[in-house]
Amino acid sequence: SLVMSRAMRIRGHTQELITCSWARCKELLPPEEIGEVIFHELAREAPYVMYIFKRPQKIQAQQLVNAVEMLVLFTEDASKFFQDLQQLTVRHIKYGVKADYVKPFGRAILAGLKKILGDEWEQETQAAWEILYENVSTFVARSLSSGASIINVALVQGDVDKFTDAVSCTPRAERAKALTEVEVHGKVVSPLYWAIRDGKFTIAKFIIDDLLAIRADREEYYYGRETMWSSHPQLAHVLCHECPMLLEDVFDGLMWHSHTVLDGQFRMNYYIRELYGDPDEVDPWDTPLSVLTLEGVPSMFTHPVVEKVIAVKWEMLGRNGFLILQLYFTTVVVLFTVAFVSNGDSCELRWVVLRIVTGFFAVLAVLLFTVLIFSQWRKRQVGEAVLFGHTRNVPRFLLNPSNLLRY
Repeated sequence: SLVMSRAMRIRGHTQELITCSWARCKELLPPEEIGEVIFHELAREAPYVMYIFKRPQKIQAQQLVNAVEMLVLFTEDASKFFQDLQQLTVRHIKYGVKADYVKPFGRAILAGLKKILGDEWEQETQAAWEILYENVSTFVARSLSSGASIINVALVQGDVDKFTDAVSCTPRAERAKALTEVEVHGKVVSPLYWAIRDGKFTIAKFIIDDLLAIRADREEYYYGRETMWSSHPQLAHVLCHECPMLLEDVFDGLMWHSHTVLDGQFRMNYYIRELYGDPDEVDPWDTPLSVLTLEGVPSMFTHPVVEKVIAVKWEMLGRNGFLILQLYFTTVVVLFTVAFVSNGDSCELRWVVLRIVTGFFAVLAVLLFTVLIFSQWRKRQVGEAVLFGHTRNVPRFLLNPSNLLRY
């Protein structure tokens, strides 16, 4: 890759010059004094960037030393450098650092190192550091440029007004994607998850409300529901754990009602396909409704959308399945009571036949349950259970005590 090819250029004698000269700087001065030297060189080299330094100079000096450590890290472990660069990019966007500031930072670092080493700073050493910074600055500037979109900056700063203005500039057809995908350091991240995990719940609420708003132009309607669920399959889980108060905003956005009232009623549309879940596509226990049942709070089940999902699922699947299953086991219990308990000692043909029929129904139930268990195991529809002191994955059917007893 381009990353590794550039890192490979800084090997051998060049890498040795960089590491040795940096180690020598730390021998001559403590880290805080090294940082102060670089800080003063930066103020002389580029006074227009000093507005970003708002914390005490001692802390800023230490951060400049950390920046040099990252440069040296690039020569030793490029993959680790790029792992740290993503977090560094986000922080620098928050502080207002622009891609144009990368070059003066580099000149200040080299000038500071030269001042510390004095006569030990040779032309060969300077050439090695220039090669290093030329390679690193390309990636840093690119990361700042790609991550410094107005949406990213507003999100990092937690400014709701700026975020709203940034989103309002996005065309309707691209709005849902802009609210679900942003690029930072070559990696696509979710603004919604970003806002939630940074505790910026006001922005997260705006994103949810905006995604679930129905818009239209002369060509088509726009509704970000599908985009939201497809790009955030674990949204119900994240909201239940991080900010359950935003679940109501999600539910509100999944229904629409007409303003026209006829005979005291108005039309209501529910958009609940993703909330309902498709058992053929995903594990039924991982659908949003299942997550809400296992991890949510009872109050959310009073919302009209959740009530509708439960009603539809009960009418289409639950009611008939429940009644058939209960009727089946009730029949088995009645047959067993009559054939084995009341007339267990009788050898009359009718009771013998009834006992055979009862056994047939019992064996059939065992076979059906066995097929279901193996089907769940094959589809990896499993949960954790402690068996003999060890945690094991077992089919979900067996995690229910009543099912286990029946089996």
